[in-house]
Amino acid sequence: MARYRPPMTVCLPFEEWPALHQEAWRQANRHGDILTGRGPAAHWKPKSRHSIQKAYGNYLRFLRDQGHLQEELPIEQLLTEALLRDYIAVLRQRTAPLTVVTQVALLSSAIAAMAPEADRSLLKLAISRLKPIARRVRNRDDQLVSPVILLQLGQALMADWQVRKAHDPRLNAMDYRDGLMVAFLALCPVRLENLAQMLIGQHLIFEGDLVRVVFTALETKGGRPLECDWPQELRPALEFYLSRVHPMLYDEPQAGAPLWPNLQRRKRQMGECGIYMRITKVTMKHLGRQINPHMFRDAAATFIPEMTPDRAFLAAGVLQHSNLQITKDHYVRGQQHQMLHRYHGAIDAIIAEVSAEPLGLSKE
Repeated sequence: MARYRPPMTVCLPFEEWPALHQEAWRQANRHGDILTGRGPAAHWKPKSRHSIQKAYGNYLRFLRDQGHLQEELPIEQLLTEALLRDYIAVLRQRTAPLTVVTQVALLSSAIAAMAPEADRSLLKLAISRLKPIARRVRNRDDQLVSPVILLQLGQALMADWQVRKAHDPRLNAMDYRDGLMVAFLALCPVRLENLAQMLIGQHLIFEGDLVRVVFTALETKGGRPLECDWPQELRPALEFYLSRVHPMLYDEPQAGAPLWPNLQRRKRQMGECGIYMRITKVTMKHLGRQINPHMFRDAAATFIPEMTPDRAFLAAGVLQHSNLQITKDHYVRGQQHQMLHRYHGAIDAIIAEVSAEPLGLSKE
C-alpha cells in the first residue's frame, strides 16, 4: 500500500532563512492598520500560509544545498533560469508530477507576496508546461469506483463489523468507524481536511430531528461555508455509532469529542494521514484497488454525469466548486444542502437502475 506522506519534508526552517527573506515574509503577512495597510499575504488562511511558507523554505533549502543562498542577494535574483531548471529537476525526482506543479505554484505565490516587483515569467511558464503532464499522470479514470460501490462497501463494513472477532473489541469498533467514514464520503464527498476536522457538537450538530454537517468559511478551501444535512440513509448508522461504537474508541463525554477517534491515541481525532491510510487500506482489501479520500470526489464528479446526465450539474454543488471548469463547464446555483439532497437521490436512482449486487467482503 502506498504510504501517505507530505509533499516535501526538507524545507529550511524560518529561523534559518536569511534576514532579508525573513523580513520580506513578515512584511508580506503584516496585518497593518489604517496608516500602514495590510501586506499582500495578510488575507491568506493559516493552512495556505503554512503551505506557501514551506514551499518557499523548500526552495531556500535547495539554494543553500547548492551554495547559491547568499545573505545579501535580493529575492528577485534567485529566479534565474539555471536555478529554477535545477530545482524543478530535483522536485521531479522526489515527488509526483502534480506535486511538482503545486510546489512551483506555491513558490510563485510566495515570490508575488514577498517581492512583487520580481519577474515571475519563468515560474509561470514552468507551471503552464508542467500542468498537462500532471493531468495525464493524474488521470485515474480506470481506477475510479462508482459512489454506489463505495456506499455499499461502507454499509457492508458496518454490517460485518464484528466478523473478525478481534481479541480487542476496539478493533471491531474501528472497522465500524471506517465503514461509516466510507459511506459518508460516498454520499458527502467532503475534502480530507474537513473530514479530519469533524467534532461532535461543532461540525456535527443536532437540531431537533435534524443532524447537520457544518463548516465555517475559514475551515473550507474555497472560503465559503459548507452546510448540509447528514445523509438520511446513514442516520441509523450514525445513531448506532454514537451510542455503541464511539464510546469504545473514546471514553469521555461526546460534546466536543472527535467524530473519528484515533485508536492508538484515544484522546485525539484521526489526522489526515491516519484517515488516508485507513481508507486506502480497506478499499484495497475489499475492492482490490486503493481509493484515497480525494478519489471519492473524483467519483462524484465522474459517475453522476455519466450515469444520470440530467443531473450532471449536481456534482459541482456537492463538491463546492466555484469554477465549473472542473465539472464539465457547468455552473451551479442554489444552496448546497439542496444539491446534496438531490445528489443522494441520484445515487438512489443509479442503485435502482443498475440493480447492483450486494458486495461480498473478504472474511480475512
